[in-house]
Amino acid sequence: MERLAILGGTFDPIHAGHLRMAHAIQKQLEFDRIVFLPAFKPPHKQVRHDFAPFEDRLAMVSLAIQPYEAFTVSSLEAERGGLSYTFDTVCCLQELWPDADIYMIIGEDSLNQLYTWHRILELLRLVHFVVAERPGYEGEDGVAHLVAFCGAWAKEKIIHAEVPETALSSTEIRQRIKEGLPVRGMIPREVERYIADHALYK
Repeated sequence: MERLAILGGTFDPIHAGHLRMAHAIQKQLEFDRIVFLPAFKPPHKQVRHDFAPFEDRLAMVSLAIQPYEAFTVSSLEAERGGLSYTFDTVCCLQELWPDADIYMIIGEDSLNQLYTWHRILELLRLVHFVVAERPGYEGEDGVAHLVAFCGAWAKEKIIHAEVPETALSSTEIRQRIKEGLPVRGMIPREVERYIADHALYK
């Protein structure tokens, strides 16, 4: 059975930290594929209205992952439309890959809020969550919240993966581009060229 790990996000833009994290998890847990899933309308980020268009974010991910044989990108969220709830996405992914074992990659901050996610009980029965953790982070509070809400069995659905620490953020990168500051090394060269060619984040 193929083992797929799904990495969702706005990727606005995708940066070197995303790629290093995905590569570390793929090697550490021996996934056959990492599927990057740009969000169409992320429900947790409704405050911002200035996202780069989905087509541009999808294109930037496609460019960024080219050097990685095990990485692929999916436009599923745009094809579905509406808000990008993880439960609905997982159901669609299972239809696309009925014979695959699907895992969801989340960050430390998402683990702390996981118990509040839409249809979390059903979601936990469908997939495991891989928590990308900085060295020294244990995520005990997030797991405790999840167990208190869902029951002790939920703890078995959480897998911890240590990933390289990074100070990069898409917010900082957008701001630097807006101010005309260099972003060399923060994002892949191909993505940097794409942003310049399409005048994004100005």
